[in-house]
Amino acid sequence: MTLSYWNKQFQFSKLLPDFQNCLDGMQTRSENIADVLSLQRHAYGRHPRQWVELSGQPTRGNVLPVFIHGGYWRALEAGRHRFVLPPLKTLNGAVANVEYRLMPEVRLKDIVEDACAALQLLKQQTGCQLFPIGHSAGGHLAVMAARLLPDDVVGAMAISGLYELEPLHWSFLRDEIGLSTDSFEGCEPQKLWAGHDASHLVLAVGANETSEFHRQAQMFAASHGAQVMQVPGAHHMSVLDDLAQTDGVLHEVLRALDPFKADRGL
Repeated sequence: MTLSYWNKQFQFSKLLPDFQNCLDGMQTRSENIADVLSLQRHAYGRHPRQWVELSGQPTRGNVLPVFIHGGYWRALEAGRHRFVLPPLKTLNGAVANVEYRLMPEVRLKDIVEDACAALQLLKQQTGCQLFPIGHSAGGHLAVMAARLLPDDVVGAMAISGLYELEPLHWSFLRDEIGLSTDSFEGCEPQKLWAGHDASHLVLAVGANETSEFHRQAQMFAASHGAQVMQVPGAHHMSVLDDLAQTDGVLHEVLRALDPFKADRGL
């Protein structure tokens, strides 16, 4: 398959006419959220992007929802995604947001390690079990962390996530950030979860996503037992609009999961 084919699966800046409007809207909707939620920042490393921010009063032993943003591991910021935090906080009264280093400054393996280090810091500080919720590349990181930190992560939701990475090598990302098959060593969920039960993971896909995102979710679910759901009418960027609404289908699924039902005494 050609570069053109894979770009039509992955290059949303060219595929979606409203791509820039989505980015601008995310930024606008995220302004002032830090003050509204009284977000407190904590560093898990020395790099300026190695931090988490936490809002609320986590109860030790409860489950803490943790958002991890996307950007194909080479773009975007946690701050631009704060608009999804207030609804997530309603799940149990606290929420966290993760920032991480980017390619090509670091390797993909380093970014996976950042996500795990961020979650471990949150576990140490709150005493909570963790439930990462990631979008796109963040979905990949959430699923990786669920496998690498099984004692701390009780479940995860990957929204438009990536589980088999080799197709990305044939896209625009190969030249843009030097993404190569060597980058994937130890970082592919499809391989890493072999022989392990992923029934506590939810893979969400926008109904209007490209076929590759649907294929990857179905492949991972068939291989490892994860749950798959669709978000009606959503594409790769607008799917976050659903997460930003407490009455969206993503929150309906989250509230029905055992980790959050237990926190509510159900």
